[in-house]
Amino acid sequence: MSVNLSVVLDNIAAPVIVGTPIKDNTGKIIDFDIVYTNEEVKKAAGFIMQNKPKWSDFSMNITSDIPWFKMALDAIAGRFYDDIKYFSPSTQAWYKIEMKYVPSEKYIIITFINITSEREYYRKLKKTLITDPMTGFSNRTGFADTFAITLETARFKKYRAALLVVDIDNLQNINDSLGSAAGDQVILDVADVLKQFQREYIQIFRYGDDEFAVIITNFESDDSLVNFIDCIFDAFQLKQISVSGGISMFPANTEQKEEMIRFADMAVHYAKKNGKNSFFYFEPEMQRVFIQHLTLQTKMNEALLGSCFTQYYQPQFDIQSGKLRGFEALIRWHDDELGTISPAVFIPLAEESGLIVPIGKWVLRTAITTLKTWQAKYDFRGIISVNVSPIQLLCDNFLQELEELILEYKVDPELLEIEITEGVMINNMGDAIDKLRHIKAMGIRVSLDDFGTGYSSLSYLQMLPLNTLKIDKAFINDITSKDGVQATITRSIIDMVEKMGLETIAEGVENKEQLELLHKFNCNFVQGFLRGKPMPYQLCDAYLAGDVNALLKN
Repeated sequence: MSVNLSVVLDNIAAPVIVGTPIKDNTGKIIDFDIVYTNEEVKKAAGFIMQNKPKWSDFSMNITSDIPWFKMALDAIAGRFYDDIKYFSPSTQAWYKIEMKYVPSEKYIIITFINITSEREYYRKLKKTLITDPMTGFSNRTGFADTFAITLETARFKKYRAALLVVDIDNLQNINDSLGSAAGDQVILDVADVLKQFQREYIQIFRYGDDEFAVIITNFESDDSLVNFIDCIFDAFQLKQISVSGGISMFPANTEQKEEMIRFADMAVHYAKKNGKNSFFYFEPEMQRVFIQHLTLQTKMNEALLGSCFTQYYQPQFDIQSGKLRGFEALIRWHDDELGTISPAVFIPLAEESGLIVPIGKWVLRTAITTLKTWQAKYDFRGIISVNVSPIQLLCDNFLQELEELILEYKVDPELLEIEITEGVMINNMGDAIDKLRHIKAMGIRVSLDDFGTGYSSLSYLQMLPLNTLKIDKAFINDITSKDGVQATITRSIIDMVEKMGLETIAEGVENKEQLELLHKFNCNFVQGFLRGKPMPYQLCDAYLAGDVNALLKN
């Protein structure tokens, strides 16, 4: 009895595809001709193939997530894949992919084995493992599986999808200051807000300790998505919960799952950098900036390892006598490829990446080494002021390392000044104040930089153990303007600080008119291009040796 193999294969429940290799002139396999498909393939693929297409034409219509061509080449070589799975939006079923090579006929046989019931069993078993016990939402693992299926379905049905990542602002600070119970309550409050919006096409996940993910599908237009996202944000504002959110869209931003997640995370990061408590949609410019920052961070690592940073020193002068008070140590970075990189660009990135800690250690050690050298060569009794990042200051071992440097180089601690910014007041204020008091008790001076540009208030000044207050350049720029507003403010600051027993340094003094007014206001010290620009060690050394022409001025 003859057997009609075509009829047999068409009645097999599993989709089957048969292909033959296509070779170029050198005998290299470059593609496969599909010579046969059974009826089940049409159901699983969701369309009917015409004219026996090439495998490269057909495979991308199934899914781009599977390395079809490589699998076929490996099957010919006798290597097989055991765990390649594919979800068909057409049949809403999961298939395991098997490939076998028949050398005698030169056939590649691809079989799609339906494993939906098996996966459903394990899905139910797994549900207990992927549910967040605190909120009842699926956790990050559940999100990964669901998001993959969502995008495959959206791609097949050609509808829009979006991912919203919601990050709770300052949760760590809440845990540190009020306790973990207070932090847990904020998490539950965020979950309660999001539960209001859970629908068939809106799925919510506990994405991380302080993050939630919202998958939104099948919305009619970008405007309808924006309106929905606005409703979620307004609900948080109504409950007075501060969150930062990032949104990426399919297919407008990308059709790839990992890119969707990465782009939403970039948008969250952008929201955080722009003051928090806001939602941002991903824009291609964010990716360009991200790549630029990543490149800069890599180069910063290399510069740190290769000792490519240099230290400059800007002189400070007594405004009454004109005598040198000392120098502020300023880090500089020149890259062979990127040129000179401003500290205003790389310092915030260093703080964000954590590199500010090793960089800060290098700055502090270099400054103390310089102070030791000048003490020995010139009996230098001026002050070396060193900027210390809030992140560096709050490191557990900062005080110990500072003490060890003072002992190692045997410098007079009264000639060292730790310069902080108002950022120390943002995170863990109590710890920062305790450390500054310890520093002052060691005999080291403490200076507050950039006063008036951030979080400063009279209460902060009274709490911080300061010796010196630096008036920011923003106040000095217009001090000579005719309306007199900046002059009045600056004079008030100087009078107030003087009554508190603190010294004042005016930054950014660039002309004689500014200097004369500051002299009249009884400001103690000045720093700026009028009296001296930041200089490399060699010029400072020459100036201390008696060469007054070594000083760089306007």
